Amino acid sequence: MISVRSLCSIALVLVASGVAGCKEDPPPPQPEQPASSAAANKGKNLRTPVSPIAKVDPQSMKEYRVDVCYFGTLSLKQARDAYLASLGKDEPSEKKIPKFGTEDQAKAGDAPKGLLPAKPPVPGAAAAAAAASGSAAAGAAKAGPTPPGKDDRRPFNFSARAPHERNARACTVALSLKEPAMPDVDAALAEYAPFATELAKNIATAANYYQREEYKKDSFAKGKELHAKLIADFQKLDAHSDKLGLAVSAWHSSHLPDLSKAEEGQKAAITALEDARALMVILASKNVDPAAAKTALQKVETSTAALKTHGTSHQTDPWAKIMTPALEGFVRDVKAAEPKLTDQGISSPALFLPVVTSFVSVVEGKHRALSRSLMAKGQAATREAAGAAQPAAPAAPAAEPQKE
Repeated sequence: MISVRSLCSIALVLVASGVAGCKEDPPPPQPEQPASSAAANKGKNLRTPVSPIAKVDPQSMKEYRVDVCYFGTLSLKQARDAYLASLGKDEPSEKKIPKFGTEDQAKAGDAPKGLLPAKPPVPGAAAAAAAASGSAAAGAAKAGPTPPGKDDRRPFNFSARAPHERNARACTVALSLKEPAMPDVDAALAEYAPFATELAKNIATAANYYQREEYKKDSFAKGKELHAKLIADFQKLDAHSDKLGLAVSAWHSSHLPDLSKAEEGQKAAITALEDARALMVILASKNVDPAAAKTALQKVETSTAALKTHGTSHQTDPWAKIMTPALEGFVRDVKAAEPKLTDQGISSPALFLPVVTSFVSVVEGKHRALSRSLMAKGQAATREAAGAAQPAAPAAPAAEPQKE
């Protein structure tokens, strides 16, 4: 029989073990914290390397802006001719709504050529579209007229808007470029830039006004106010534009591009651009020689084909890759306008506008190709410098001569 003393000893042992089990386990030892990544990488450039920025020389940049200014704002003459033809000697009225030469381009027959053909309709898509259209019409009829206070104006059709303002802004940018000095061009720009900017703004405002039919709300009050401003500036347009055009042509004639050190693709591209410029000068003149224009067009086709041929064997060449489509578009638009070409120029404003915009695309394409080419050369130079900076591998020790 177990004694009382033994039972007490067992009880004391159990109590002690229970108290020890109730104590909290000590926290596991924390691993030593590494030094802060910011401190460890202090002084190091952790940014992903970027491609070198292409730096276009000041003369090329200014010539680019000036060309976009002058040739791009030839669209102002297109807008003027369309506006005057739509009104004659009358003021805007319900019987005579002014046009700016872009309205006809919305017609199916005047869709720009060269666009990709439309995708074939998906089976059932026509029925679904008709159903959706019917549902929308039913919803609109159910909703009733627009509540008072809400804007019920028609949305402006930006697809039919000519780039008058964008090209006029190029004149302001060109005027701000002081290097290099182009005395005659700079003097003409000082007069033309503010004039073209204001005229382009008024044309855009008037086009918006008539497209939204706002004249129905104010009985042509704003339309007649804009009419007075437009007529006054239209009368000055030729003098300002021609003065700038003569200065630009004289500058290019005395500053022909030096292609002696240019690569093959650049030579072909610049040659085609200069051929296109010569044709555009003919088309923009007051007395056009259709025969000379046709000869100049053939020359552009030949130089464009040469650039395209170069591109087939040099597919990464930015000059051929960027400028060939732009030049082909220009040739296509000039050919489309040929039936309307007279000694007074392209008689259809709707056909003259694509010619202007496509030539501006050629000028912009040359600028992009130059930037891309300079960037590629910068990247090649960076890689070459990085390779030269790598330490040379240690030479293998010379073999000891074998003892006989």
